[in-house]
Amino acid sequence: MPTHSDLVALAPELILILAAGVLLLVEAFLPRIRHAASGLALVSVAGAAWARLALPLPGAVWSGMLRVDRVTAFVDLYILVALFLSIWMAVGFLRRNGLDRAEFHALLLLAATGAMVMAASVNLLTIFLGLELLSMPLYVLNAYLRRVDVSLEAGLKYFVVGAFASGFLAYGAALLYGVAGSTDLATLAQSVVQEGRMTPLLAVGLAMFSGGLLFKLALFPFHGWAPDVYQGSPTPVTAFLSAVPKGAALVVLLRLVISMDLLHLTNRWLWAGALVAVASQFLGNIVAIVQRDIKRMLGYSGIAHMGYAMVGVIVGGTEGAGAVLVYLAAYTFMNMGAFAVIALLSESEREPHLIGDLAGQGWRRPIPALALTVCMFSLAGIPPFVGFTGKFLVFKSAVDAGLVWLAVVGVLNSLISAFYYLRVVYTLYMRPLPRREPAFPAGFSIGAAAATAAVAVVLAGIFPAPLIRAAEAAAQLFLG
Repeated sequence: MPTHSDLVALAPELILILAAGVLLLVEAFLPRIRHAASGLALVSVAGAAWARLALPLPGAVWSGMLRVDRVTAFVDLYILVALFLSIWMAVGFLRRNGLDRAEFHALLLLAATGAMVMAASVNLLTIFLGLELLSMPLYVLNAYLRRVDVSLEAGLKYFVVGAFASGFLAYGAALLYGVAGSTDLATLAQSVVQEGRMTPLLAVGLAMFSGGLLFKLALFPFHGWAPDVYQGSPTPVTAFLSAVPKGAALVVLLRLVISMDLLHLTNRWLWAGALVAVASQFLGNIVAIVQRDIKRMLGYSGIAHMGYAMVGVIVGGTEGAGAVLVYLAAYTFMNMGAFAVIALLSESEREPHLIGDLAGQGWRRPIPALALTVCMFSLAGIPPFVGFTGKFLVFKSAVDAGLVWLAVVGVLNSLISAFYYLRVVYTLYMRPLPRREPAFPAGFSIGAAAATAAVAVVLAGIFPAPLIRAAEAAAQLFLG
C-alpha cells in the first residue's frame, strides 16, 4: 500500500489526473459548461506547480521505483510551464476552429502526467508506464482535427511509429533486466560498473532501449515522423509535442548515461552518441533551409536542437547534465513562443502554414511579430537571448571534456541555422504585404501566451544566473 509520503510526493501528478477525470465527466454529462474547461485545466496546472514547489522532496518513493528530488522538481516545473502555455494558446485556437471540448484539455493533462512520471522514474517498468501514459493521449491529440486530412495522417503516423518505438524500448528493457536481474536503474548501473566493460547483451539492450527514447527526441535515425506530425497536428499540440516528451526522454537518457559512466566505460558510446548528435544537427539544419511551411521548418529545427542537447548527454557528469537542463528550459520558451505566434498568424489549419504568408506582418501585427522575432533570434543562438545561454553551456561542457570537435561542429551548425531563422524575420519586416492579405482572426489568449514566452526568453537570457544555479543544483543529484 502507498504510504503518506508516496502520495505527497506525487501530489502534482494526482492533481492533474483528478482534474482530467473531472474534465471528462464535464464533457460527458455537463456539456453546457464546457466553456469553463480551460479555466479548470489552467487552475489545476497552477495547483500542481504550487504542490511541487511547496511540498517536500523525499527522494526515493513508491518502493524505490520513483525518485522525487530536485531533478524531478526542475523537470516537472518545465513540463508544467509548457503545459500551461499549451492550454492557454489552445483556448482561442479551439474556439476559432469550433472544437472547444473539455476532452482536449483532459488529454493534455494526462500526457503531461506521463512525462512527469517518466522524469521521476528510476525503474525500467515505471519508465515504460510513463512513456505509454504520455504517448496514448498524444496519438488522439495529433488527430484531433478529425475533418482535416493532414491531422488524421499525423495521428496515424505518430501512432504507428510510436508503437514500434515502444516495442524497441520494452524489448531493450527486457535485455537490460537480463544483464542485472533487476529493473532498478541503480542495480543495473552497479552491475555494469562491476563488470567494467560493455558486454554484447548490455550493448544490444542499451541500443534498443535508447532507440525508443531517441524516437521521442526525434533524433537521427528516428526522426522521420517529426516534420509530418508537426505540420498536421493542431498547433497547440505541436507546441506541447515539441517540448514535453523531449524533456522526459532526455532526463531518462541522462540517468542511464551518468549512472553507468558510459563516456569512460567504452569509446563505442562516444562514437555512437556523436554520430547521432552530429547527423541530427546537419540533417535538421540543412533540410530546414528548403522548407516553405514554418511548422515543418521548426520540425527539422527541433531535430537539430536535440542534436545540440545530445552533446551534453554524451559528456554526462554534472556539467553536461546541468547544461542539458538549462537547454531544455530555453528550448521550451523559444518553441512555445514561436508556435503560439504561428497559431495566431494562421488562417486555417486546413492550409499549409507558409512562411510567405507572414510577409509584411511585422508592421501590420507588431507585437506578435516581435515575439516571433525574439524566438527566432533565440533559436539561432544569438545573444542576449536564452538560446545563446543554452548553446554556450552545452558546447562549453564538450570543450571541458576534451571533445572540442563536437563543440566546433555545434557552432558550425548554429551558423547554418541562422539562415532559415533570419529568413522568417526578413519575411516579417522586409517583404511587402501580399495582394490578398491573409485574414488572421483575433486571439487574445494565443497572443498572451506568445508574449509571455517571448518575455521569458529575453529575461532568462539577460539574467540567466537563477536558471543556471537551479539546473546545476539539480544536476548534482544525477551522481547520487
